[in-house]
Amino acid sequence: MRGALFALALIAAPAGAAGDFAYTQRVGAGETVIDSRPLVDCKRASLPGARCLPAEEFLGPQRRLPSERDILWLLGTAGLAGSETALVVGQDATARDFVAGLLYLAGQKSVHILNGPMPRLDGRAEGGQERGMVRSAVWTAPMRDSLWVLGVDIVRDKPTLVDASGLKPTTADGVVIADDAYQAIARFTQLRAGQGIAVRVHPGSLALATGRAR
Repeated sequence: MRGALFALALIAAPAGAAGDFAYTQRVGAGETVIDSRPLVDCKRASLPGARCLPAEEFLGPQRRLPSERDILWLLGTAGLAGSETALVVGQDATARDFVAGLLYLAGQKSVHILNGPMPRLDGRAEGGQERGMVRSAVWTAPMRDSLWVLGVDIVRDKPTLVDASGLKPTTADGVVIADDAYQAIARFTQLRAGQGIAVRVHPGSLALATGRAR
């Protein structure tokens, strides 16, 4: 299994986006694998050295994000400091893109997303590492604050809003909005990492952001 993965360990040049946040077709040598699949699947079998970080670990009621402090604490319990080159993998594209986007927004130095199915895992594959109850690393990377847009910023600045349900941005400085943080951040990743469009994101409710119910 490890030999097969080593054969894949060639970093593909990410296309259409900056190299620090982009999709890739291959597992890169030296990357820290973040497995976004449900915990039970990650613990059963994953890529060598993978950390299990399911999307639901970051979401509260109505798919709300926890506080900034709690997000960074959670990342520390997974042994992340923000200086790693992360490779996010998973079977569900939305969950994978949400986790990748949140890592990037939190300040992860470099985030690559494996675009497509994970390499085949056989019966000899080791399970991924579940995060601990306490931090095993201290997150030191500064958050990318300029990419987060709050409701008050939308009311004040009136940026172009990009509905995560599928509308395409008409400006490079659009702000992705959705009914919840999960959909908004996943769409942010698809546009910024996948298409190289310099969008930002409002990680909250569409109704709260626009002052209306959908």
